[in-house]
Amino acid sequence: MRWGNPYVLILLLLIPVLLVLVGFTGYYRRKRFTNFAETRFFQFFMQEFSAFHWNLRNVILIGSLFFVIIAVARPQWGKEMLTVKKEGLDIVVCIDVSKSMDAEDIQPSRLERAKDQISLFIDQLKGDRIGIVSFAGRSFVQSPLTDDYGAAKLFLHLLDTESLSAYGTDIGGALVKGSKMFAEKDKYKVMILISDGEDLEAGAIKAAEEIAKSGVLIYTLGVGSPEGSTIPIRKPGGGMEYAKDNQGNIVLTKLDVATLSRIAAIGGGRFYPVTPHQAEIFEILTNINQLEKKKFDSREFVRYKEQYHYFLLLALLLLLAESAINVSKKVKFQRVLSSGERKD
Repeated sequence: MRWGNPYVLILLLLIPVLLVLVGFTGYYRRKRFTNFAETRFFQFFMQEFSAFHWNLRNVILIGSLFFVIIAVARPQWGKEMLTVKKEGLDIVVCIDVSKSMDAEDIQPSRLERAKDQISLFIDQLKGDRIGIVSFAGRSFVQSPLTDDYGAAKLFLHLLDTESLSAYGTDIGGALVKGSKMFAEKDKYKVMILISDGEDLEAGAIKAAEEIAKSGVLIYTLGVGSPEGSTIPIRKPGGGMEYAKDNQGNIVLTKLDVATLSRIAAIGGGRFYPVTPHQAEIFEILTNINQLEKKKFDSREFVRYKEQYHYFLLLALLLLLAESAINVSKKVKFQRVLSSGERKD
């Protein structure tokens, strides 16, 4: 026999203590009686009370407590074979919403194309959980891990380059924020970084190295062109201008293939440039499906059967028996006639 909660068995020490208290109660009852009457009247005073049945009720209650303690300790015997199917993956998407994602070298813009890619990716998921982290100069959990794909797509479509007020691009901070969303140690974890790769804070490589140590697989999607593009800024009146640096020069933002490729290599994944045909998303899905088949096939294992219900049933039967015992007993009083009275 095995026990699921063996430490509960220490409560069995209460059983002999309670039995002693039941035995002591009869002595204490008689002793208290002598405080206001003589001992020879005790039997007459207690003639409607059955000490035997009272003791029996208490012993039954203690027996019921005994079986409850045994049940809570979860006795186990006998073996059974269980087949357990593993759950899906946990996937966190880190999506760049910095101003450079407004560049239009990929139509309609880098950000809109990135959102289309992730939306298509979500449509193909089955049984996996997905979360979304948006980032620019700082990171924000746009959607926690969920298998509600409709809600995840809703949060995704709300993203634009005005979502975060902190300017810049901190890829490392986004990777760290995304890694903290993984809670279950046993689940396989996948992170997809989608960005133009311009890491203005220069912390992405170090963050990827730390995250990879915890078993997170990192894929990267590059949005943009290596040749670069200007960043359009729409004026309130409807006009258009282009982002400039502090010296007044028009900023040219380029896809940083080297950084994104290195992050993916460190994370054990692959780098994919975003294309109009969206073939890279299906390649990532193929790799993930192979990973799920390899890592998450069902497994069989042997476990002992829980047998606590037998002891709970015994406890219940004892409680029913206890409730049926009456400690009062009927006493027939005979009237003693005086010598002066006459019987009819």
